Amino acid sequence: MTAGTLRFTVLGSGTFIPDPERGPAGFLLQVGDRRWLVDGGTGPLRRCAQAGVDPRRLDGGFYSHRHPDHCADLVPLLFAMGVGSTPRTIDYPIWAGTGFAEYLAALRDLYGHWIAFGQQGATVHELSLTHADQVDLDDLHVVSRPAAHGAGALHLRFEADDASVVFSGDTGPSDQLVELASGADLLVCECSFPDETPEEGHLTPSYVAALADAARPREIWLTHLYPMVDPAEAVATVAKTGIKVRRTADLDRWESDGAR
Repeated sequence: MTAGTLRFTVLGSGTFIPDPERGPAGFLLQVGDRRWLVDGGTGPLRRCAQAGVDPRRLDGGFYSHRHPDHCADLVPLLFAMGVGSTPRTIDYPIWAGTGFAEYLAALRDLYGHWIAFGQQGATVHELSLTHADQVDLDDLHVVSRPAAHGAGALHLRFEADDASVVFSGDTGPSDQLVELASGADLLVCECSFPDETPEEGHLTPSYVAALADAARPREIWLTHLYPMVDPAEAVATVAKTGIKVRRTADLDRWESDGAR
């Protein structure tokens, strides 16, 4: 991995339904030697360590929304940062949709000093739930757009090294996601329910195929499949668009060096 290379590692490719092979949503974003957590249900901290990264030394975190299968590991993460022989001494920055600061404040009321370190512990930078927003962190550029879901949900696009990775978060059909994923090198997209039994606020294989046709990303990784979704059928449905597609697995890794 060379300086500036964009790397995206899957730490959790499943749902909250227990699965010995797949944990809930979580991803590791890296640009050069800097690292950020993207979401984190239960298990991504262990997967992060398996990927060779100490989660206590992360440069920050991004959250697509506040549902527990996407952020339940926040308390264990902050707890781990403040204990041990070398506790963290600098605040942990978090970027998330409006409402996340209130959520963190409630966690502080509940856990107190157990999730405190540095000056404040974690600091939240809230992103808009009504329009596109952005974050610039030197050579990492992040764009967010509101998602068709609840709990402060966002779509996230990460850009570095002339490459782009888009994470859908949880969402129903979304014109905002079509625009954000347009021409992306990689779209990591939820595909939660089968076409026969769709659920509001989530995507099905046909919805993902329509998104792919409209946005034309270079590659799609399907994630967040509940057990009622047949993975092979889902992949086959999306593959009809002619775009490279696969169901992702924990510890899968994508790098911008090999993307083009």
